[in-house]
Amino acid sequence: MDRVTIVAIVFSILVAGWILGTGQWAYGNVVGTLVNNSKLPKLQITYAKMTSTGNGTELILNITDVDGPDAYPASGTMLIISNSTYTLVLNSSQVAHDTVKIIQAPWNENKKDSVNWYSGFVIVLGSEAQFHLIIPVHLSPGTYKLTIVTPAVSQSRWATASVTLS
Repeated sequence: MDRVTIVAIVFSILVAGWILGTGQWAYGNVVGTLVNNSKLPKLQITYAKMTSTGNGTELILNITDVDGPDAYPASGTMLIISNSTYTLVLNSSQVAHDTVKIIQAPWNENKKDSVNWYSGFVIVLGSEAQFHLIIPVHLSPGTYKLTIVTPAVSQSRWATASVTLS
């Protein structure tokens, strides 16, 4: 073999070793399974308050997206309000209709969490917003479980919180 062929083979082996070595070091994908937990969104309710008003029930929710892809926001397409005797389900269009105010957290005002008729709550990864809803139903006093349904994920990843209406 001529000298150029030998240098090319040695250089190719070094480059392949470099690629595999950095892949193992950074991601563990040469030996072992590639772990990527950031593909499924996970919404979290960090604060919830419910009060009776003259025209229904006011619900204040702080919602954040703690896991998932940054390429597109997570959506909460349904809000389930339930206790031992009553269940109220708001779909995405009802969530959009009943939301009267959204306050962005000061550290992420450029991310623009929102609501819309198709996706319901729309939360960008790492952001947090406070959603004010006036639900046109007078709920009885008691403790309620709030659940925000995120499509395409298991129930264990749905956002839940407990809130008391007095």
